[in-house]
Amino acid sequence: MKKMLLAALMLTATIGAQADEGMWMICNLSAKTDSVLKSMGLELTHDQIYSKDHPSLNDAIVQFGGFCSGVVVSNDGLVFTNHHCGYGSIQDHSTPQHDYLNDGFFAKKLKDELPNEDLYVDFHIGTTDVTDRILSYITPDMDIQRKNAVIDSLTTAITDAVDDPDNGIHSAVVPYYKGSKYYLSVYLKYSDVRLVFAPPQCLGKHGGDTDNWMWPRQTCDFSVFRIYAGKDNKPAEYSKDNVPFHPKKYAVVSTQGYKPGDFCMTFGYPGSTERYLSSYGITQTVNCENIPRIEAREIKQAVMKDAMNSSQALRIMYSSKYAQSSNYWKNSIGQNKALKDLNVVEEKQQLEKEIIDWVSKDPARVAKYGAMLDSLKVSYERTTKRDYTYTMWEECFYSGSDVMQFALKQFLSIMQEKDNNLQKQVEKAYKDIDIPTDKKLFVASLQCYKDHVDAKYLPEFYKKIDENFNGDISAYADDVFAKSTLCKPEEMRKQKEIQPLFQTDPMMQAALQAIMQLYTMMDRNEMRDEYERLLGDALREMNADKEYYPDANFTLRMSYGIVNGYTTNEGVKYGCYTPSQSIIDKFEKQGDNPDYELTKPVYEWLKKGKYGKRYIDKQSNDMQLCFLTNNDITGGNSGSGMFDGKGRLIGLAFDGNWEAMSGDILFDEKLQRTIGVDIRYVLSVIEKYGKGKRLIKELTLE
Repeated sequence: MKKMLLAALMLTATIGAQADEGMWMICNLSAKTDSVLKSMGLELTHDQIYSKDHPSLNDAIVQFGGFCSGVVVSNDGLVFTNHHCGYGSIQDHSTPQHDYLNDGFFAKKLKDELPNEDLYVDFHIGTTDVTDRILSYITPDMDIQRKNAVIDSLTTAITDAVDDPDNGIHSAVVPYYKGSKYYLSVYLKYSDVRLVFAPPQCLGKHGGDTDNWMWPRQTCDFSVFRIYAGKDNKPAEYSKDNVPFHPKKYAVVSTQGYKPGDFCMTFGYPGSTERYLSSYGITQTVNCENIPRIEAREIKQAVMKDAMNSSQALRIMYSSKYAQSSNYWKNSIGQNKALKDLNVVEEKQQLEKEIIDWVSKDPARVAKYGAMLDSLKVSYERTTKRDYTYTMWEECFYSGSDVMQFALKQFLSIMQEKDNNLQKQVEKAYKDIDIPTDKKLFVASLQCYKDHVDAKYLPEFYKKIDENFNGDISAYADDVFAKSTLCKPEEMRKQKEIQPLFQTDPMMQAALQAIMQLYTMMDRNEMRDEYERLLGDALREMNADKEYYPDANFTLRMSYGIVNGYTTNEGVKYGCYTPSQSIIDKFEKQGDNPDYELTKPVYEWLKKGKYGKRYIDKQSNDMQLCFLTNNDITGGNSGSGMFDGKGRLIGLAFDGNWEAMSGDILFDEKLQRTIGVDIRYVLSVIEKYGKGKRLIKELTLE
């Protein structure tokens, strides 16, 4: 086995990066892209990937909850997604008596599957180019405010004509290439989605913060849900009378596995990339988004961690919040490091010089593009402090104390004229708020904000802290939490309306003053966005023979690549998969790190090695855990199906690698990798550890 593993690692190291950078729209793949896919090993036709006329792989892919991706894997609506995507739902159902986070969960019968309030999946029905319907109304003499008002009006009219909420149909007109193109995407929403299976956290979240965004990985990052529908198979609100949904198409699951160099494609909903951002915008991202996020979250996470370590109930209560916070805290650290290590700003500056040289050779191009870079420079320099403060405001007020966030949401609901079911909001929010912990978060967040921003950006209540409490934020917090109705959950549960508290409640007053300060910093940066759009247009016009994919924007995309390890800039070589022994080794050698801890049942199961014959890889004679491809993904792709050339599911994407954390801004062909959990590892945990054979019987295995 060791010789076979060594051979696989050596083979992986010799394979070149054959992936084509990009998150491609499946509705309009070009002939060139289609040819590349075929040459790399795709056996499906374009119609088998996406078709409006008959079932296609598109119909098996879901946007999960509006924040992740998933894939339908059975004719009874089973959905595979990541464990960290289902984490909030698993936590919602967990108690000290039934700790599904720690122990895992399996619904042995359909009636045991657990409903999840506000969880939904969206199926992509179709996407249509509506650029001409929108931009034909834009004239050269329009200023930017008028232009944006016209576009907003037109997009609303287009979606209003399509939306049918009673039947679950909703749509969105989304800008591509920063507004040079517009597409209408239509979706079908199912809102009865139930938890079916979750592995124990020591598998589903194995490695925790230590391994997040790292390779090698052993994380069995999956969870299983089921979509329910009315008896007519149409979308329906939760009811005990609903039945499992029957999809137009579900994914076949492969137990054949992969080898280095094999074709792999992903389907999912990548959230946001900025691949065409100017050098000035990249610098602003580093200094005004990532740095304040890192500074604030370190402080907040320390408070949450102390609380979680103090009791099982608080560990369950704050697990999801902590995981969400720490994920992009570490992402921001890694992105700043990678942007520096890979000289991304310098590379972008060189590209911008080439663009300006090209522009200068034609008077028409000078008239259209000549001012964009100088204008971008001035715009970013003018707003550096304000943009930094804006991020710090979000982190310290909107994402600091949960009670403060609740108060802010009440004001925002009124301003946006949203329906405000107070009791429903109270029940949802306060079940996961521990008031003593929240007071510590309140103090830490207010102190962090004061320590990091200019005095002119401080909300009015900081004057009260100085004048009435001698600058002692802890004393101010004691006063607010003693007097505020919002800090008394039982009183809030009796509150009929929120408006009577607006003028008298000290937490509501603090929230209002924070919002008033926010509005002094608001600037839509419309001209900056316009110049960033022009920069992208100039790039595409300069290289008219090259295909440019649009940045990710939470719409369905496909990426393609091969199974492939990598070599770091320091010369460290990584193979393309992790063997089963590696998770045991981490526990046995680094068991003092809680991120590598295994529960006794899991450890014993792994040591016995009874994974199931059909889940053992024929080449390595091992159950392979996680694997690497050079596909192009980003946040939102979590839970995306990873498919072989025949369109069979071989894994679920769940992470990227540390060395290429610049990926949202720069795709590095040499370093960038997608980390997926091997679907055979998933199936083994379901069947052999979790005794979930009834779920395996639902699947079509090849």
